[in-house]
Amino acid sequence: MEVISTLNLEIELIKDIHNTKSITVKKNDSILKPGDIAKFVPLVINGSLRVFYKNTDLNKEILLYNVIQNQICFSSYISIIKNNLSKVFIVAEKNSKLILISKNSILNWQEKYKSWNDFIIKNYINQHEILLESIKDIGLNKIDTRLKKYLVKKTKITNNKTIYLTHKFIANELGTSRVVISRILKKFEKSGKVELSRGSIKLKNVS
Repeated sequence: MEVISTLNLEIELIKDIHNTKSITVKKNDSILKPGDIAKFVPLVINGSLRVFYKNTDLNKEILLYNVIQNQICFSSYISIIKNNLSKVFIVAEKNSKLILISKNSILNWQEKYKSWNDFIIKNYINQHEILLESIKDIGLNKIDTRLKKYLVKKTKITNNKTIYLTHKFIANELGTSRVVISRILKKFEKSGKVELSRGSIKLKNVS
């Protein structure tokens, strides 16, 4: 697990993490859902997780944040530490390798390792800032602007100018309808910002 060695953690903590159970999950596998109490906190070794809220009555989703390589999911962290019922879904965005950190390990590492506490704080700040940005976007920015920012962010995460996502999936991520996303993407295509193909969107002149 070479990735772990890049996190500026104590050597003994790295050894403890290496001895912790890891699993591979497939795209769309559920990690946590509303009403569950987390049994572990996932640390992403590779891949990514989606953390989102879903209004089942309206059948609409809104993406809160992603958990990417070298990060833990703070929603599951709060659930496991406080024994709180989850209010969100956590789902594998793609095939991912995760380390499953138990509550006992978390409490033990908090006592033993300063670098673990620093790591937790950095994760919290990062995900909190992303969540605030999402709330600001929803309240202040038009869907055109939100979609453009979303597409740019996805290409940076994947390091690929082509995004392989359906219009329906993007609509769920942004809390709107597929029709709205398709209409805006068509407008983007006419202005030369993107190139649309079945199941993919290639960014050409979006920044």
